Amino acid sequence: MSSISKLIPSIASGSVEIAPALANLNFDFALWKVAAPKEFEGVGSALSASRREEAEGGMLHTIARKLGALFERKIPPTPGLTKAYGTRASEVAQALSLDDRGRKNYGVFASRAGPDATSLWAAATSGTSAISVHLLACLLARIWDAPEAISIWVEVVKRRKEEVIAKFDETDIAHLATFSAAQQDLPRAHIAEWDDSARAWLRIADTVKNKQQKQLMLILDNVQVPVNGRTDTYDSVMEAWTSSLIQMEALVQGISQQARSGEILLALSSWHLFPDLTVVTPSLAHVRQNDPVFGSGGMLTIGLHPPISQGSGVHWSLPLAYLRHYGKPVVSARSISSGSRSRLSLQELLQATLGSLLQSWGAAGKDTSRALRWISSIYHMLKEATKLDVGLVPLTTGIAKQSWLALLSEAAGRYLASVGLEHQHNNKLISLGRRQARTFLGTPSEANFGMLEKGRFVRMMTNEEDKIIYLRKVAKVLAEQMDLDGSQIMIRYKHRLSEAFSIHNYASAIPLTRTSRKRRAGEPDAYGVLSHYRWLHFRSTNALYVNPPIEYVERCGMQLGKSSKQVRKELADYHAFTVQPQTAVRHEDLERTRMLLDTAGEQVFRFEDELVGDLYPDVGIYWRSLDGSCPGSTPWYTFVFGHIDDAALFIAEGNDNLLVNVVMQAEVNATEMYSLFENDKMDTLETARELERTLRFARVDVDPHLKSLKAISTAARMYSHFPQASVDVRILQQNLCNASWVRTCIGNTGMRELHKRGLQGTPDIGPLPGSTGMSELRGTPEALQPYRLSDGQAFACLAMFESGQYDIDPQQLVDVMAMCSGDSIYFRAALLADPHEIIESGDIRGLIGNIGRPGISFLVPPKAPLLGEVSLEDWPLIEHNDFDGCLTDNFQNTSLHLSFTTAETPLNVGFSGGQDKAACILETLFSVYDGGRWIADLNVLNIDETSTTRLLRMPRCTAVHAEPTHTQPKLTCIDNWLGLVNTPEERGSLLRAHRNWQARLAAASISLALGHDTVILPEEVCWHCLHRYSSTCFKKFIAIG
Repeated sequence: MSSISKLIPSIASGSVEIAPALANLNFDFALWKVAAPKEFEGVGSALSASRREEAEGGMLHTIARKLGALFERKIPPTPGLTKAYGTRASEVAQALSLDDRGRKNYGVFASRAGPDATSLWAAATSGTSAISVHLLACLLARIWDAPEAISIWVEVVKRRKEEVIAKFDETDIAHLATFSAAQQDLPRAHIAEWDDSARAWLRIADTVKNKQQKQLMLILDNVQVPVNGRTDTYDSVMEAWTSSLIQMEALVQGISQQARSGEILLALSSWHLFPDLTVVTPSLAHVRQNDPVFGSGGMLTIGLHPPISQGSGVHWSLPLAYLRHYGKPVVSARSISSGSRSRLSLQELLQATLGSLLQSWGAAGKDTSRALRWISSIYHMLKEATKLDVGLVPLTTGIAKQSWLALLSEAAGRYLASVGLEHQHNNKLISLGRRQARTFLGTPSEANFGMLEKGRFVRMMTNEEDKIIYLRKVAKVLAEQMDLDGSQIMIRYKHRLSEAFSIHNYASAIPLTRTSRKRRAGEPDAYGVLSHYRWLHFRSTNALYVNPPIEYVERCGMQLGKSSKQVRKELADYHAFTVQPQTAVRHEDLERTRMLLDTAGEQVFRFEDELVGDLYPDVGIYWRSLDGSCPGSTPWYTFVFGHIDDAALFIAEGNDNLLVNVVMQAEVNATEMYSLFENDKMDTLETARELERTLRFARVDVDPHLKSLKAISTAARMYSHFPQASVDVRILQQNLCNASWVRTCIGNTGMRELHKRGLQGTPDIGPLPGSTGMSELRGTPEALQPYRLSDGQAFACLAMFESGQYDIDPQQLVDVMAMCSGDSIYFRAALLADPHEIIESGDIRGLIGNIGRPGISFLVPPKAPLLGEVSLEDWPLIEHNDFDGCLTDNFQNTSLHLSFTTAETPLNVGFSGGQDKAACILETLFSVYDGGRWIADLNVLNIDETSTTRLLRMPRCTAVHAEPTHTQPKLTCIDNWLGLVNTPEERGSLLRAHRNWQARLAAASISLALGHDTVILPEEVCWHCLHRYSSTCFKKFIAIG
């Protein structure tokens, strides 16, 4: 008592004088709890019981109280801000809260599901200073990566402790709680969990206040200002913290402020409070955000002062002394600009992906709106073409609905339909993709999905004359580039005579002068006149097919690997069976064509007056006149542009066999193609078929660009199950085709994995549920199908998109049951499904939740989970009665729970020398309880991967049996867990947990772990089928009913 009496209160300072004997006083902060301000009550009510218990008396509560006490004397009082933030936090927490019934549906994750506001509630029940500390955690989590923020916390806490103790050493005066907090240890691992909880909360709040946050970030992206100019980490953080608290308090109180530096702007983005703004730069604008917590009318002015640095957005640079184990402090700089620190929703990611795609197209992708209209239009044409050609249906239905082509078309449509702020935001995302995602998709071999390749799109044009007009435009450019005259370049085009017949006519590509031959009677006197010409088929036959020149036969034979005799036969057959039958049709068509061309001022000549060989256009076009002359310096013309079989340009070969390598400028080419689409000059069916040909013959296994597109569709397919989830913007800087999970997918594309589950060693029991998609998958081009992932590949994919950077080998994740990152838990679908349901490999589901561990955690079951034992005292509880025909649920007190052992293994994500684990594998117990009694720890993987025992999922009966279907086999009932562990000796047993998926899941896992042959019954049981299957498959079995 004599020592205690030496504590002398100082009324003026609120401090106490501490006798040296009490310098080692150890205050238990876990016992310190205060009532949360009423504005925070919505936060507490949104938490699960276990989270609330942790927040009010667990480690996070202790951390909150220690930090609150340590900094209490350094931070200003902010009663208005505390009230406003509590109101906003309750609004956010309640928006995503779960009731007891909804929480129960999450099975083993029930206690972890819902918004993670644990650290916030811990702060709210630890005093107003702890709430301010939580606000600092949000500031740091917003702008810094987790290892950097943790390092800042370690340094700031260390410096504050030194400050408190140094003052005490000088004066023997200190605040009791502050001094006690300065003496106590605060491990880095605890700080990491504090930071992780704040990060999870930020992501939750970003989701709920998505619209306001987007608008704010659009404004802040145009601001160039540092948080502050201090270079000492402790001083900089303390100034940023206190300044943001003071300014926000003033705004809440209705006192307008000017953003002279970046502290208040960082606070706006971190605390989800949205005052009205006056934005001076780049132009004056008043932004009314109508946030009710600013009822007093405080307004913040941004951009009044000129930029004082060249950094991007609101940025902060600090030396981090505790980031690595060894070395000098690492100077790190971070920004909250949308291009560096934001997270993207799936739809935002797809907008940025469009930007990356357009950038990879070069000049063809410069005009964003025009290029996106083209993407949208070709997919629309593809869907329309399915009404005309049923063979195209697999390109737009089934799995093709999740293809990269469908996703990009939908994203393009959203961009084109957006207006106002949404359009502005989409433009920023497109720009982000152009600038930051240059390697994301790689470089395609050809722009516009290959449609621009040497003018392939010419084939898709509706009108024959439009094709010629366009090819003449191209020819003009080529002729100027290569100094060609009209005899050295020509057009060959397909002319359709009827549905059954078509021929190839010829046209001049650029105006030419004919001077070599005497004209026939009735032909125009056009020689010596510079004009365009056509060569059309009349009645007679081209002489080349009857008596081909030896030079034509030899060249075709050499390049095609055929004998001269075979070439001559093919020419003769073509003449007999294709050319001659069309003679009558040609004559009827000829007069109509001549009249049209005369009107257009073009000269028409007889094709039969030329000696032309074009049966093998890939070899070249052979052209001589009957008098032995040829239009150019050589009789051979080589394809250079267009579609070789439909309408194309051919250029004369030189004496040195010069092959033209000149290609039209992409920008000119794309502009022409876009115009044709926009003016409805493209044939819907032909466009769809050309696209189909491109996709069906694509080299998926070797084309890095296509592999990346398939990868983005695969990730999008998974994230479509998680509407609230987001991805790290840094994923755009990765090269998707080189990711481990993508590389290991090559070779299994488009293959439906027929699972072992339910089929091992069993007789033919009918079609697998859900297997009707096989033919559909075979009909969809491999290039359009998302990758079929194993579970390990799926988790590796998620880890990469969640972190934006970690490329983890899927082989390390083979046994992973679930993954936790930020505010999301991703898990194998089998964990929350009835065991009768067949789950595809790679089927990952997600929920909003958190397990309270920093970084990315992968949860794996123990190698040999423990099973409870039946003691001697339990024998009165075990009853094995005969089945009475009633399927009931006798396991209503069953519940599944999640806990962790101390086993933890870091994962290799690249060595950095850092002190924090970015990703780790946690040994996790998935336990089943009966009321309060532990029954067993489960390995649900054994349901799908058992090999030493036999598992049968009895299919739903659709047959009509000769015997009554209600005939019941002789079964022994298992109506409690002790009865399952102490298995009946009879041949067949029935565990009755009807329509209780959690109990059925646990029962199947335990039965297999005990080595029993197991039959999982459907909801509607056919006893006749059960008898047939069990007698065929098993000598002894346990049925899960």
